[in-house]
Amino acid sequence: MEISKYAMPAIAIFMDGDIREQVHRELAPCSNNEFIKRYCGLDPDFENVLKSEFGIDIMDL
Repeated sequence: MEISKYAMPAIAIFMDGDIREQVHRELAPCSNNEFIKRYCGLDPDFENVLKSEFGIDIMDL
């Protein structure tokens, strides 16, 4: 499953800004899936947000 560029702005609203910026500095440019996987590595609880709000299971990325 590839996270689309249209889904990312909605997902980003739920992210911690500092962690999001850290991942951006580390990985950009990267795919949305790579970004989400790294973000969840730094904020494991975000996996619950992805699942409950967007129906995204990190294991499917």
